Amino acid sequence: MENSNANGEYENERITTCLWMLPEDCIAKILAFTSPLDVCRFSLVSKPVRPAAESDFVWEKFLPSDYESIVAGSMSPIPDFHSKKDLYVHLCHHPLLIDAGRKSFSLEKWTGKKCYFLGARDLNIAWGDTPDYWKWTSLQESRFPEVAELILVWWLEIWGTIRAGILSPQTSYVAYLVYKLEDEFGFHYRPSEISVGVSGVEFDKRFAFLVPDGRPQRRNRYVESDDDYEEPVYTPPSDVVRCLPEDASTPLQSDIQRPKLRDDGWFEIQLEMGAREGNGMGI
Repeated sequence: MENSNANGEYENERITTCLWMLPEDCIAKILAFTSPLDVCRFSLVSKPVRPAAESDFVWEKFLPSDYESIVAGSMSPIPDFHSKKDLYVHLCHHPLLIDAGRKSFSLEKWTGKKCYFLGARDLNIAWGDTPDYWKWTSLQESRFPEVAELILVWWLEIWGTIRAGILSPQTSYVAYLVYKLEDEFGFHYRPSEISVGVSGVEFDKRFAFLVPDGRPQRRNRYVESDDDYEEPVYTPPSDVVRCLPEDASTPLQSDIQRPKLRDDGWFEIQLEMGAREGNGMGI
């Protein structure tokens, strides 16, 4: 093993030495065919390579071809950067509000691929404009100027679309539903149906609980003020019982997703994976 490691270190040193012998513009052209992660590694291990690794030529290759129009349409203030690398880093860590505040845009830092976040106003929410069911408000911890707060609804139906043409080509994507929970009730027994499709073609349907496992069920907030109220024992309908067998180790139970808590305090559920290979109309 020691000999293998020594050979690997020698090979890396030999490659770096060969790069150092080339003109800076040649080094930059070579680095532009790698990835942001590779360029950062080269700049750390070789001082002679660093000027080329920091050049605008290299980092503009990692920015999306339409980055100028995206930045121009941003509602978020953007500083004047002295280098394309600084702009790249900013877009990785500071999502831009675009499309009149209905979407946010950022870059995946290791690959430079586009990431989009659809706000509530960019989604279709059943009964979303009915004040008895939904409330449009703002949250300090949200990146969007408006969020939709569920008050009461007899069924929950949310769907959204995004043009595949604005995504990074030849790239596999994962879609997530991101939300917060507060004083929720009614979601503990019945899983929600989730699916993703391309250009109107629906993929396989799956099921997920919106409430994390182990979270205590809350009492209906509309009857909390009634001291004489006795919460009834809820018996799930027979069709739901089939989705929730008593034996939690069965494959059917294991196929039902649970949300994950994100670092920012929001919950997320993975909807599906897909790849943009051509110029599809929408996802």
